[in-house]
Amino acid sequence: GVGASLLRRIVAGAGAAHRAIPGLRMIVVTGPRIDPASLPQVPGVEYRAYVPNLHEHLTACDLAIVQGGLTTTMELTAAKVPFIYVPLQEHFEQRFHVRARLDRYRAGRFMEYDDLTPEALAAAMAEEIGRTVDYRDVETDGAARAAAMIGRLL
Repeated sequence: GVGASLLRRIVAGAGAAHRAIPGLRMIVVTGPRIDPASLPQVPGVEYRAYVPNLHEHLTACDLAIVQGGLTTTMELTAAKVPFIYVPLQEHFEQRFHVRARLDRYRAGRFMEYDDLTPEALAAAMAEEIGRTVDYRDVETDGAARAAAMIGRLL
């Protein structure tokens, strides 16, 4: 499934990450299309195929590493959780639209997949985990604004 290569790359960095961040707990959520048993079994890495209310888990984590989809990254931005995002290489929306939006919110740390060595990932994780972020607030009045715009057209 899409994302399996990124998960493998993240798991490959688990040893370096555990050395850089004592007491680190890594939980990898594979989603419905990737069998956790198909990924390497590495000490200190827990797999979950499905997590109910994933947004609540993301809100509670100290650091998220995500693929770079808009919904997940904006949920992390709104919750002011540090995150690293690695967009798909040929995905226009993730590479340009999502990145531009996250830049406007000063949110997330962009990393290229090709630069995601175990050492580089561990270093980025050590810098980002648990840090206080200064993301811009995410607007919460979108429905009211849309209704007002539609109302002006009627």
